[in-house]
Amino acid sequence: MKNRITNIFIFLIALSYTGLVYSSTCEDMKIKIIYDRKTKINKEKMCRFIESDKTMYFMSESCLFYACDVLKKKKVKLVIPDYYSSIGSPGFKLCRDLGGLPQIYEYQEKQNKNWESTERCIFNDKDFVEISFLTYEWKNYISTK
Repeated sequence: MKNRITNIFIFLIALSYTGLVYSSTCEDMKIKIIYDRKTKINKEKMCRFIESDKTMYFMSESCLFYACDVLKKKKVKLVIPDYYSSIGSPGFKLCRDLGGLPQIYEYQEKQNKNWESTERCIFNDKDFVEISFLTYEWKNYISTK
């Protein structure tokens, strides 16, 4: 039994050095959005997902470790004709093409009084992914023709 535990421990250490282990932390944060020309502030659970290359993205707890439908979706070529046009955000266009609703929002962590701004793509009542993560995941599948 002791050898088995040792082998599992060595395996996990090896995975972490190869960059295959992702990590995450979740906490309640204040979220500020503009809706119908009014500022709304809510508390929402936000999770930091740290990719194998050490890049950090925000997403809902339901999407962690590629668990939500949009992140499970098989990647196929997406044709977004105006993706690179000077009007509109490419990330927002990708979000809409994947069936999501893009949103600019600000968040405030408990230990920080400053508001930080980012963008996310909302897919239903509970799933959201930071738009930069969607772009990272889909960049090789986007075409303009």
